[in-house]
Amino acid sequence: MAEAQQVPQSPLATDATSTYNLTVGSVAVDGYDPVAYFPEGGGTATKGDARFEMAHNGVTYRFSSKAHLDLFRSNPSKYQPAHGGWCTYAMGKDGAKVEVDPTSYVVAGDRLFLFYKDFFTNTRASFLKDQEGLTAKADANWKRLTGESPRMGTPASLQRQLDELRDRANKAAPAERIAVYEEGIREIAASGVLESALKVGASAPDFTLMSAAGPPVRLAELLKSGPVVLTWYRGGWCPYCNLQLRTYQESLADFKAAGGAHLVAVSPQMPDSSLSTQEKNLLEFAVLSDPGNSVAHQYGVAYRLPESVVNAFKGRLDMPRFNGDDSWELPLPVTYVIGKDSRIAYAFIDADYRKRAEPADILAALRALQSP
Repeated sequence: MAEAQQVPQSPLATDATSTYNLTVGSVAVDGYDPVAYFPEGGGTATKGDARFEMAHNGVTYRFSSKAHLDLFRSNPSKYQPAHGGWCTYAMGKDGAKVEVDPTSYVVAGDRLFLFYKDFFTNTRASFLKDQEGLTAKADANWKRLTGESPRMGTPASLQRQLDELRDRANKAAPAERIAVYEEGIREIAASGVLESALKVGASAPDFTLMSAAGPPVRLAELLKSGPVVLTWYRGGWCPYCNLQLRTYQESLADFKAAGGAHLVAVSPQMPDSSLSTQEKNLLEFAVLSDPGNSVAHQYGVAYRLPESVVNAFKGRLDMPRFNGDDSWELPLPVTYVIGKDSRIAYAFIDADYRKRAEPADILAALRALQSP
């Protein structure tokens, strides 16, 4: 860390401008859009635009779009960078305020962490080796330096339930199977599917798919009367998917109230399996079948399960019977909010099948579309 430029320490700050890492004009994150780092903002470091700017507690934030500004306004504490925007690794290691490169970051536990980076050093890699320990130390050092209690990023309702389901499953499963699944998630993340998945701002391809109950559903027809929440799930055999779908059903009235939004769930299941999923979970929204993942491929969210995971599934789950082929392909658990102009306004994209978009984030994106 010798090459990193440390900012002289000062007594307990009395205002944000003397505590936070700010550029000229009290601008945070070197003018980068804090919402853009999060899944609902596209998950990419993106420069903000001075046209979309707001001040919060003496700090100016810039955004790449009005929709992102509205998301920030609805929940500022979620999107503010941790530890005043200083390098989290340095804050955890010795409590130092060290400058950052806004393109070096981690979003974890619903918090944004930034890191120092130059030609020789990127403290992000060191942070990832002891993420939990360094985060706790950084939180303690930040509290000592500023008197400000860090926002702890408590998981929201759906993710808390999913985490509890994961913990119960891990207690019941053999350690070697857990290891296979964890390695499988890492292989999926490295497969390129996260890069191929459509992002915020992309035009959503039109499609027509079979409905579990009723006539075929076409995206373009739905968009004529309101935005569409389009979510992929793996299948009715997946307990995480069933929990997600039931939770979305509970928010269905709120989604509809936000500009007449339609909720659509898609999986590679055959129609009879999709109907079983709909009936089992008492779902009142469209549940569509995409055998062969043809639409999932259009959206760039389809991948083949790693061979080790395929072998773990065999004998325990007859996936071809559910999905109608033996490709062992699945979609990422992606959720999009698509505006009436067919543009993707929100994207939740993750390689971990145990993580899903929060209803509150979906609703915030829908409400942002309503803003003039």
